Amino acid sequence: MVTSSVAETISLLGDTLYGLPLDAEGGPARVRRISAARDAVGRDSSDVSAWLRLGRSTAELGRLREAVGIFSQVAATYFDDPRVYRERGEILLRLRQLDGAIADLRKAGLLSVGRGPIVESAPTFEGEVEAPAIALTTTQYQAFLLQGVALYCKGNYAAAYPVLAEAAGIALTADERSRAMLWLFFALRRVGDGRDAKSVLDLVEPEWAENARFPEIGLLLAFKGLVPSDTITARALAGRADERALYSYGLAYFMQLRPERKEDAETWLLRAHSGGNWATLPYLAAEADLARLRGVKRVLIR
Repeated sequence: MVTSSVAETISLLGDTLYGLPLDAEGGPARVRRISAARDAVGRDSSDVSAWLRLGRSTAELGRLREAVGIFSQVAATYFDDPRVYRERGEILLRLRQLDGAIADLRKAGLLSVGRGPIVESAPTFEGEVEAPAIALTTTQYQAFLLQGVALYCKGNYAAAYPVLAEAAGIALTADERSRAMLWLFFALRRVGDGRDAKSVLDLVEPEWAENARFPEIGLLLAFKGLVPSDTITARALAGRADERALYSYGLAYFMQLRPERKEDAETWLLRAHSGGNWATLPYLAAEADLARLRGVKRVLIR
């Protein structure tokens, strides 16, 4: 793994976060993508798609603050393009600038009203896709999903769940639907008595696990009682890199609902928060929960 010594942001716990850990094996592909994006901007500086690719490929190199600058430059000219705000909103979320992220992602959703699905490459921050062209998503889905997660991390669960429900409703695939429904379940379970959360689980189909790329379906099936807790624990301890933090957070979440398990919950939150990739959503959610448990006041990030 390669990391940058340049600080990117401050965590919700007040720690300095430096450049993202990057898999050296994927380095040549990342360099090719940013080189191609720079060439495209050089050929036509009015091509907003080329600028968006440049911002995204810059973020893939772990230079998130620089990526925000690129998207802000694009937003000054293409202020009515929802893709710009969706992209910048995602990076602001990863940088812990939750209010800015929510504002951008909400604006992306509003600018998308009346438009058909805006197809884009699937994000790579979670570690599940190395080549962005492999999987597709939509700007609308990402805007609602990420806005919902940002609201969840702020502790505004009541505001998060309708946004996440919208994401689940417009998901293109079972993988996308399961991802949105897991965060929806998390939010609902924290604001209600469990009945609404159970209604979400009732919609989950075991068949979604077939050929699944994302690990979220495993947690949904576990909460539904179809996957043993021992299996989830094993995956949290020794699963793939992209699932360890998520399953650790799922275990911590389950224990946080039970006051007598608070100490165990913190142990699993620390495990979810100990992975190297601090830009992933489970890492961020664990960090937000740890900050609440410890009474840490939110750090204002400029």
